[in-house]
Amino acid sequence: MRSKLSGEDFSTLFNAVAVGSFSLAVFVGTILTISGKIAPWTGRFYTLLDPSYAKNHIPIIASVSEHQPTSWSSFFFDLQILVFLFPAGLYFCFAHLTDANIFLILYGVTSIYFAGVMVRLMLVLAPVMCILSGIAVSTLLSKYMRELHSTSNVNYANGKSDHHHHHKKSHQKRGENNFVFRAEIATFFVIIMTFMLGMYTIHCTWVTSEAYSSPSIVLSARTTDGHQVIFDDFREAYYWLRMNTPEDARVMSWWDYGYQITAMANRTILVDNNTWNNTHISRVGQAMASSEDAAYEIMRELDVNYVLVIFGGVVGYSSDDINKFLWMVRIGGSTDKGAHIKEWDYYSPSGEFRVDKEGAPTLLNCLMYKMCYYRFGQIYSESGKPTGYDRVRGSEIGNKDFELEVLEEAYTTEHWLVRIYKVKDLPNRGN
Repeated sequence: MRSKLSGEDFSTLFNAVAVGSFSLAVFVGTILTISGKIAPWTGRFYTLLDPSYAKNHIPIIASVSEHQPTSWSSFFFDLQILVFLFPAGLYFCFAHLTDANIFLILYGVTSIYFAGVMVRLMLVLAPVMCILSGIAVSTLLSKYMRELHSTSNVNYANGKSDHHHHHKKSHQKRGENNFVFRAEIATFFVIIMTFMLGMYTIHCTWVTSEAYSSPSIVLSARTTDGHQVIFDDFREAYYWLRMNTPEDARVMSWWDYGYQITAMANRTILVDNNTWNNTHISRVGQAMASSEDAAYEIMRELDVNYVLVIFGGVVGYSSDDINKFLWMVRIGGSTDKGAHIKEWDYYSPSGEFRVDKEGAPTLLNCLMYKMCYYRFGQIYSESGKPTGYDRVRGSEIGNKDFELEVLEEAYTTEHWLVRIYKVKDLPNRGN
């Protein structure tokens, strides 16, 4: 058709066909989505377009740490010098627009936006970061190495000429082009770039070994004198579950530990890391955020035998269930059955989330608080501090002297990281 039509007519026809095809595809896709033939877009997709969507409508998505917005420290920690080389690579692509460079520009700009919305999408950003940074490094090194090459050629040619003539001409050359300083600057740049690339390699190796190759099930820390301490409480608790509970026992915990309990304890769990069932997870959140009597009704409904919680107040483990508790409240109150659970009820009168005497009564008497802090008010966790001092929250707990009515402590690990409770049967509740 191009050979039969003039350039202007062919361009008009091509544009008309492209716009028509795109419009038809959008129309057909919309109809199929409305009719249910194509699955609708998920909350994760809407979150990419509107970062506040998940927190306002589907808190289970916002509660996942990988779905949080990426902090600047994460960019620098993962990418190091690529953060600075990336804009230079974009500039060089804009300077020489080709089909490949336009693709890299679009890939880079869109992926850096998506990576800023969700931490997990750093994986999408990493390849184009490397490519554009490689373009920047290659272009800059080629330019400066060419300068060094031309300098060496001039010096070689001048070495064969007359000494007096060379001396006179070299002074003129230096005065005109500042040739010596250009060579020195080029040498300095090449050395600095080589050093930075070497440090980048060392940094990547360290990050891979220290941050991204450590098992999350075995924790380690260092004491003030440099000795390494291993916390193997997770495996200890899962082994106890496997050996001391019936094979058909049902364990209730927050969804973060579902896969671990299934794989290592070989016990049935209510919710796991496959977080698509928002209603079911909401029910568990309601049990954790309710008083003992209300939680007992939910646990009987879900046929729960044991409850597992993670508590870091003794050793200072910050990723425990108390720090995650507000997400349980939000998710628990996001469905119809949890309409009575309001996040504001768990804040102190000053609007803070506190576990000390200033904490909200609703928080100090909920099931999660009691399971984490049961008997904790009797121990010293840090020298110079009162009993019941929570090292993560940095405060003395406000509700120390209480007993559990519907649960009984079944097992607590060595460092109190994992606590397991058995749900009492109906006839035994008064004993």
